[in-house]
Amino acid sequence: MRDVLIIGAGPAGSIAAVLFARAGYHVTLAEQHRFPRDKVCGECLSSTGFDVLMRCGLRESFDRLSPARLNRTILHAPDGESILLSLPKPMWGISRSSFDAWLLTAATRAGATILQPARCESLTPGDPPSARLRLLESNETIDHTPSLILLADGKGAFLPTRPPITPDFGIKAHFNNVNGPRDAIEMFGVGDHYGGLAPIENDRTNAAFSVPAALITEARGNIDALFDRLSRRNSALRHRLAGATRCGPWLAAPLPRFQVSHQWPRGIIPLGNSAAALEPIGGEGIGLAMRSAEIAIEAILRGETEQLPAQFKRLWRTRSISCRAIAKLLSSSTWSGPTMELARTCPFAVPVTMQLLGKG
Repeated sequence: MRDVLIIGAGPAGSIAAVLFARAGYHVTLAEQHRFPRDKVCGECLSSTGFDVLMRCGLRESFDRLSPARLNRTILHAPDGESILLSLPKPMWGISRSSFDAWLLTAATRAGATILQPARCESLTPGDPPSARLRLLESNETIDHTPSLILLADGKGAFLPTRPPITPDFGIKAHFNNVNGPRDAIEMFGVGDHYGGLAPIENDRTNAAFSVPAALITEARGNIDALFDRLSRRNSALRHRLAGATRCGPWLAAPLPRFQVSHQWPRGIIPLGNSAAALEPIGGEGIGLAMRSAEIAIEAILRGETEQLPAQFKRLWRTRSISCRAIAKLLSSSTWSGPTMELARTCPFAVPVTMQLLGKG
């Protein structure tokens, strides 16, 4: 029986653990946080990720989380222009605290051994590779030498070349009583950057925005004051939040953007945001992480891992370019209006865009 170590119990890591355990592998899943835990995220599961759940036989138990079904998206430009677009396939609004904890439970039930909280302190490539783990409650260290390591830490911290730092941060919080539709994800341009409101379970709404680090510094870390300033830049956002109350803390984290690397360390395969990170405007991050895990495990079980970097590049490339372009257009006071007019008048604009975003 082969021994696999997975670092990180987010969607990519947990799906990998489920699939490996079902295939008869001995799986150790190390996660440095105690679940459930919240994190910066748009909290939308795309059809890409939902299809993975279907193939894994997890649809029925996912439904018991009561996610919000999102059938459409509404784009609101800074100048007040708005457009409503139907999604080819539904997306699902679900908090990361609920979703990640549920997936970790699925990994446990499949037979994976969970180390939590356990921090990876070093990885050494090789055949086999090795890792040093620290159990944070006892401070004990464990040297692990599995056949293979899958890195799903969400940031690629242990790769030879760390992903470049961007000048942007993601901020997020949950709100009650948002004056908006419960079946739509809404995106707002707020002056050279953007954000979104997405309904999630328990009648809450997740607010997640991309903002320059300079704005956080200027606000002296007061995210409430910063968010109030952002809402004044878009009349539709201001209307949605008029009677809303924040029901959770603000979280902030660096916002990565990077492509799939040409080379991976020997014996170590990155998954999800450890492999690549795209502009979050398309709501594809969770789904791509899960699909990357599925692709990787299929290749490993076939003994065909040499083509994995190329497969990952195909998975991310078009979505990365499209999401970055749409984020720029929505945020631009100059181009957002003409872009929406094109979407209204050209019968092919919306279907082609949805296809490029991976939503066809």
